[in-house]
Amino acid sequence: MTCRILHSISIVSAIRLETFCDLFFLVFLGLLSKLTVAIDSWLPFSLQYFDVTSLPHTSLVALLFLGFVYLIYYLTRPLNIFIDLTGEKSDKFFKLPAKNDSMAKDLLVSRLRRDPDAKKLPLYPNGWFRILESWELGLEKVKYVAALGENFAVFRKSDGKVHVVDAYCPHLGANMGIGGSVKNGCLECPFHGWQFDGETGKCRNIPYAKKIPEFAKVRTWKSVEVNHIIFVWYHADGEEPSYEIQPFADIMDGSYTYKGRFEYLMDAHAEDVFQNFADNEHINCIHAPRMFMTGADLEGSKRKWLSYFTNLTQLTQWELDADLPHKSWGRNEVHIKLFNRITIIKSNVLARNIGPGYIELTQSTSLGNTRYTMCFTPVAPLTLRLTTRLYMRPFTILFGPIALHGLKNAFEEDIMVWNYGKVRAQQNIIKEDGSVAHFRRWYSQFYSKSSPSINCQDTIY
Repeated sequence: MTCRILHSISIVSAIRLETFCDLFFLVFLGLLSKLTVAIDSWLPFSLQYFDVTSLPHTSLVALLFLGFVYLIYYLTRPLNIFIDLTGEKSDKFFKLPAKNDSMAKDLLVSRLRRDPDAKKLPLYPNGWFRILESWELGLEKVKYVAALGENFAVFRKSDGKVHVVDAYCPHLGANMGIGGSVKNGCLECPFHGWQFDGETGKCRNIPYAKKIPEFAKVRTWKSVEVNHIIFVWYHADGEEPSYEIQPFADIMDGSYTYKGRFEYLMDAHAEDVFQNFADNEHINCIHAPRMFMTGADLEGSKRKWLSYFTNLTQLTQWELDADLPHKSWGRNEVHIKLFNRITIIKSNVLARNIGPGYIELTQSTSLGNTRYTMCFTPVAPLTLRLTTRLYMRPFTILFGPIALHGLKNAFEEDIMVWNYGKVRAQQNIIKEDGSVAHFRRWYSQFYSKSSPSINCQDTIY
């Protein structure tokens, strides 16, 4: 193949160069020929007989244009990132020595068993929580979801309506979220074909029985689909929803388009993660010195020499909503300065905290404006799923990957602390930590007497 390409180049070299355009295309042909050598090994077909010098100028321009279009697509395509940072996966990700294959979880269990207040630790707050994103559930499709210590079967009928019911069939306990199907507007169990109504939970049909018994019923859960997210209402005492999640106007009217997401599974408590938005001082300590490092780089904070070139200053405020008790606000202003003098990036963020598991972020920067939705869903005891979706205006799409990766890396730095720290630590705080104490008082409204709590003697694996 190499000989063939060299032969082609030698033929072109012999042509009399009469215009600058010819010279340009000669250089371009040489580079393109080298490119064919590089990519020949991984293409599903061989480029051995592909002679780029035989193409007319119009074809080469078209080829160059297609390459440029693909480059723009590659840089602006929506990103979909998922990282599991539970147990031993966390140890490996943060390059920590594993102990019994899962140091993070082992240390967590050990700390809880020594903590006299651990039995009082509520696990699942009451509120709306994300269980799926809209794109994950097509028409007449079924999904199994484990969250909030429950097992759900989530299905969408042909009219687009989403229903959430207990996953296990009351007949012989088959998981209807795995292998189940939607028939006649009902969820059909894959084991014996029993069909359950999503509104009432009652069995509507047993294909081999004349009478439907009273026990043929599954529990139904209130759900809502808004902002391209499917939420379920959870309350330990079975109370009706006390608030609603409203459409995020900038997203739902199409002025901001979806540009990607990242999702983490981690060993943490929902309240600890949510509290981050009221904790002003941790930004200067962990994020500012490492703002150009990857999240898993634990040595980044020790590179003090970076502060001579770039500095981050920020001001954070957290306050209650004056009218809605389930809502709070966070405001953050960040300046990234060069040589501590010239502001190169300025960012203003407004966070709308809605209940214990959902946040809407509005960000304005000198590079472009963004919108985020953040969901915090407890999956099992001290296992949390964090999902963030990014939206941007079409003319700022090149800023999307930068914004998403910047926020992703910042969260990884925090996850390093959450995974190995004490869960819902006692409030040993000082005057300057007032916003943290204020936040915890606000968040406590989402627990009730029946909220499940952890028993230290039981395993939490």
